Amino acid sequence: MIDVVLAAPRGFCAGVRRAIDAVRDALAVHGAPIFVRRAIVHNLEVVRDLEADGAIFVEELDEVPPGGVVIFSAHGIAPAIAREARARGLVAYDAVCPLVSKVHREVERHQRDGRSIVMIGHAGHPEIAGTIGHVRAGTAFVVNSAAELADLPIPADAPAAYAIQTTFAVDEAESIVAALRARFANLIGPSSSDICYATTNRQTAVRALAAQVDAVIVAGESFSSNAARLAEVAAAACGSVQLIANADQIDWGKLSGASSIGITAAASTPECAVQAIVSALGRRYRLRVSEYEAMRETTVFKRLAIAS
Repeated sequence: MIDVVLAAPRGFCAGVRRAIDAVRDALAVHGAPIFVRRAIVHNLEVVRDLEADGAIFVEELDEVPPGGVVIFSAHGIAPAIAREARARGLVAYDAVCPLVSKVHREVERHQRDGRSIVMIGHAGHPEIAGTIGHVRAGTAFVVNSAAELADLPIPADAPAAYAIQTTFAVDEAESIVAALRARFANLIGPSSSDICYATTNRQTAVRALAAQVDAVIVAGESFSSNAARLAEVAAAACGSVQLIANADQIDWGKLSGASSIGITAAASTPECAVQAIVSALGRRYRLRVSEYEAMRETTVFKRLAIAS
């Protein structure tokens, strides 16, 4: 008998649900095809399901025909992208997560106040690219570790500010912020954490769960920031951790000898992926399935208005 313990909360957050609903609502109102700039969320199963319904995913707006309907992803965009959509006569809807929009407003305020901005996050991630697009070039700098602060071209006595990618690891962010405070005499940050409630809650749950089980499976895409951070947090407490997108990717060797397996899912991962993993485990082992509830989530975001 193997104990399978499901982390709670896990899976879709309010921002992801809002973004997916926006695409489905646009399809219902405007009909297919609906174009989506970049992956609406970082999960291939979600993308494929929406494609089956009539969504077409594109990299850039020049792939959308004139007058086409386009949805911007939950990760957020630079204002220049919205201006381009208007200039091309596109019908555009911005499905950015409200918590990402909060960070956009923060960095805009820091720029107005004349502060250099340190973005704590992963360079090249669409959320970081979109956020930096809200300030003038050369005024924001990205770091993802305390060691990278040494390369910042900002004098120690200059007015500075920081913001954090909403899916960044909580513990890593805290260490970087501590190093920033030690370096800059005039530093300000967000009034409340930039790291979103869902990221924080899922990391808290998997950290506690990982200390109680022999192996952990994180359901999510390898290119998903919040999935990768979950795996990193779990690995700090458990010696056998695997990040997989679907049940076909289970490394059975990593489960050898385990009498308990914890499972969690990234904020962009549908619950069906978790259930498929449990089913695959059930075909090999006798299971006793339970849930570890670290906290309950009640956050809901208002549905994006789609005009007819």
